[in-house]
Amino acid sequence: MKKILVSTISFVNHTKNGSEIYTTFAKRLISDVLTKTPYDVMISTNESSHFEEYQYNNRVIINNCTLDKHKTNVYAFNQLLKFYAIKNIHSKYEWVLYLDCDGGFTEKIDEHAIESYLTQLDSMGFDMSALRTDATYDLSKKEFVESNGRTEWPKPLFNDKFTFYGINDNWSGAKFPSEHILLIKNNEKLKVMASEFETFCFKFEGQDESNIITYDMEAFEIGVSAHLAKYNMCEMTWNRQCDLFKVGFNYNNWENIKR
Repeated sequence: MKKILVSTISFVNHTKNGSEIYTTFAKRLISDVLTKTPYDVMISTNESSHFEEYQYNNRVIINNCTLDKHKTNVYAFNQLLKFYAIKNIHSKYEWVLYLDCDGGFTEKIDEHAIESYLTQLDSMGFDMSALRTDATYDLSKKEFVESNGRTEWPKPLFNDKFTFYGINDNWSGAKFPSEHILLIKNNEKLKVMASEFETFCFKFEGQDESNIITYDMEAFEIGVSAHLAKYNMCEMTWNRQCDLFKVGFNYNNWENIKR
C-alpha cells in the first residue's frame, strides 16, 4: 500500500483571542487519523507544547515551527502558512493529503479503494488532485480586466490577488483549487511547490498592516505554486471527498457538529 501523510497546520495567533481553538481542531483530526485510517499525521504548529501527549506516538509528527521568519497575523490570520504542511516531507511518504485542521474523517476509510484511486491517478499521469479546478488563473485574469480591477463588492473572487501581485503571464494555465483539501504526490516537484508557496508568503506578509490588500482566497498562491512546480492537477470531485476519502469539514464550528 502507498504511504500517505495527512498534513495540516495549527498555528496560534497570539494577537487574536480564541485562536487556540485550532489546537482543539487539530487534536480532533489526529484522533480521526489514528482511529479511522492507517496513515500518519503531521501537525505544523508554533505551539508544540500543546501536543506533548503525542511526542511518543510513532504515527504523529509534531512539526515545531518557530516562525522566526514568518508571522501568524496578516489581517485575521496568515493563511499562507499552509506552505509548512508540504515543506520538507520525508521521502517515505508517497502522497500528502492536506486538510484544514477543522476537517476530519466521518468514518473509517477504505484503504483499498483509495489505493485504487492513487493507481488510477498514476496511470493517467496526474500527480495532484483537488476540488474546484475549473477556477483558473486565465479566467480570473479575464474577470479582473473586464471589471477594471474592481476593489469594492461585488467583485470577482480573485481581484484582490491581481491588484496585489499584478498580472504575470508565467502564471497562465494555473488552476485555483479549493484551499481545504489537496492530495499531492511527494515527488521532485513538491520541494519546488513549497518553495514557491513560501515566496508568496514572504510577499504576502510584507503588506502594510494599515492597508491590507489581500488576505483570503489562498487558492491563488496554492494554484500558481503548483503550476510553477509543473504539477498535473485533476478534479477530485465532491463525491470523492465525501465518499472515497470520507472527509468532512466544519468550517470552524466543529464543537457543534461532532461529539
